[in-house]
Amino acid sequence: MLPGTRTEVLSSMVNGDTRHRIIWNKVWSAPQEQTFHQFLDALVGQTLGHDSFENQKSLAREEQNAIVRWRSALVSLLDRPTDTSDGGRIRTGPVEAYLSLGYDLFWLQLVYRLPDRLVQRLINFEEFQGARYEILIAAVFARAGFEIDWLDDVIIAGKRCEFVAVHKRTRTRVSVEAKSHRRGGALHQPGTVEAKTHLKGDIFGLYEKALLQGPTDGTPFLIFIDANVPASFPANALGYSSIPVDTFPWMTEIRDGLVKKWNTLGGSTVETGVFITNFAFYYGNDRDASPIGMCGYFPSPRPIVAFTDSGTIEDLSYCLRFYAQIPRQF
Repeated sequence: MLPGTRTEVLSSMVNGDTRHRIIWNKVWSAPQEQTFHQFLDALVGQTLGHDSFENQKSLAREEQNAIVRWRSALVSLLDRPTDTSDGGRIRTGPVEAYLSLGYDLFWLQLVYRLPDRLVQRLINFEEFQGARYEILIAAVFARAGFEIDWLDDVIIAGKRCEFVAVHKRTRTRVSVEAKSHRRGGALHQPGTVEAKTHLKGDIFGLYEKALLQGPTDGTPFLIFIDANVPASFPANALGYSSIPVDTFPWMTEIRDGLVKKWNTLGGSTVETGVFITNFAFYYGNDRDASPIGMCGYFPSPRPIVAFTDSGTIEDLSYCLRFYAQIPRQF
């Protein structure tokens, strides 16, 4: 069981000078000294297709897929001298974004084949942001000990959420909807990053759209919304779990807005709860350590369907809190 997760995973196996890893129906073999980070780099290329990277190298930087730019940051980092006494390097924002994508793809492909539509959306310039966030949330569920059912791979009449997840330990079934806020100057969006437009809790348009995807089969419904904010943190912060919501006006705005909506509604809510996340590592530069990720959970006071166990939210919150933990080897 790796740090930051709540389920066991098969480690690599070393035979002589070769390291083997099993991902879905394929055995990956590489030199024994290959690090896990190097493996993740290879996994991203294999999943998305190496041609996708090669074809974009000739494009102007602003026309390249964000994944290609993040990988270029990793290559540049490896070309520089080490930053720590043990030979390690400080992971910058773009590098953190790239390795996190690789780690998410790893978790989602351990026992499943990643749906083709998700791969194509990652490559698509316009659809990338939504696909990236859907993969992020699904990978968190996988690390928390859930099995993923990709609803888009089967024919379903009417509305549908992103996926349904079943907790392997409690057998709790959860319907999940994930939305990511688009802001200028980030993740393929035109414009510039400015405090007056970016440091805001203006996620309620996405929240209303997410409500329309609520299930009718009696399962708990969780909404995940990424605020996509270039947030700054206290210099001594260990992680969002140790920082009160009131520290960030935009997060307070979201909390107060949800409470107001729930109080105004009067009756029961479609959603069981709302997770607000902000894993905006890509706002970081190519020199300094990556920004810290953050998350907050706001349970509905009167959901139509409530959780009957405490383990579901506890496991998800734990894996979100330690989302950026990626082992160097295992």
